[in-house]
Amino acid sequence: MLMLAFRVHSNSRILGRRLLQTLPTQTQPDAPPPPSAPSRKQPVQLHPAPVKPPPKTATSTPRPPPPVQTESTVSLKAIKETTSRDIADAEAHGILEPPPADAGWAKSTLHKGIQLAKFYFRGVKLVYTRSGIARDIRLRIANGGSPLERWEHRMLHTQSADLKKIVPFVVTALIIEELIPLIIIWAPRSLPSTCILPSQRERILEKAADEAVNVVTRHGDVLGALARAATDERQIPLDTLKGEDRAKAVCGLLGISTMGPDFLRLRRIQKHLSFIQEDDGFLSRDSRNMSASDLAQALRERGIVPRGLDSAQQTQKLAWWLKSVNAPSTDSIARRVFLVTLLGSR
Repeated sequence: MLMLAFRVHSNSRILGRRLLQTLPTQTQPDAPPPPSAPSRKQPVQLHPAPVKPPPKTATSTPRPPPPVQTESTVSLKAIKETTSRDIADAEAHGILEPPPADAGWAKSTLHKGIQLAKFYFRGVKLVYTRSGIARDIRLRIANGGSPLERWEHRMLHTQSADLKKIVPFVVTALIIEELIPLIIIWAPRSLPSTCILPSQRERILEKAADEAVNVVTRHGDVLGALARAATDERQIPLDTLKGEDRAKAVCGLLGISTMGPDFLRLRRIQKHLSFIQEDDGFLSRDSRNMSASDLAQALRERGIVPRGLDSAQQTQKLAWWLKSVNAPSTDSIARRVFLVTLLGSR
């Protein structure tokens, strides 16, 4: 019995051990994967820096076009170059003293400015000096002295015009001297005759000739109609020039200002032709000893462009004018207006 009980007990222990060995092991349920670390957000920049552009390559971006020069830039550059040429020409003719040869840019610029200031000062002084000469001439004529000569008559006319220009010029030269080159180019008639350099004077005359030629081109029909509408005495009264740019065309031919309304233009025409009437009297007595410059100036003042004419042709033109104005006429100014329009219509 004891042996049987021992075997049963041993078998039960062995069976229990086998059961423990053969039972399936309990597996843990699959654990969820660990949460991934949250992606780090970029901080919001409240004041972000400018975004850098990608690196440029020769093929990605075309070459920018060259800067376009505006009209004002070109004009200012041209004015500067023209002023430099005027000063160099005046230095070559001994009117302005050139700077020292070893002077740098700053010293040379200062020297030229001082020389221009001296030139303008001498020009202004000459106007006031001529005032005494003009006063003596008028006093001589009033007292029955020797008759007036042509150069004296022209000097009195020029002096009267310069006296009206001298004060605005002095104010401009003292306050804004840099405007003088602009005035010389755009408003040369506003400068005193004694404050203009020789090359500037030549450019003013060329510009006046260009304007006269342009008047003939633009207003040739208007001038032709005026000449055909003249009276039987071959006269054109000043009142006929009102409207249709008639007065403006005549002013352009005579080389006087075209600014303002017609009544101002008509006043300028009358004043200019009155001066020409007196000058015609001097030339009728003697016009043989005129220099080439005086002859060309006389033609320009009468609306005749001397460009392209030789000395003989210029003399012939002036002789034709003097012969035409000496014909009998009831209105000498109207007679000269007709001659100006006749020349402009051809």
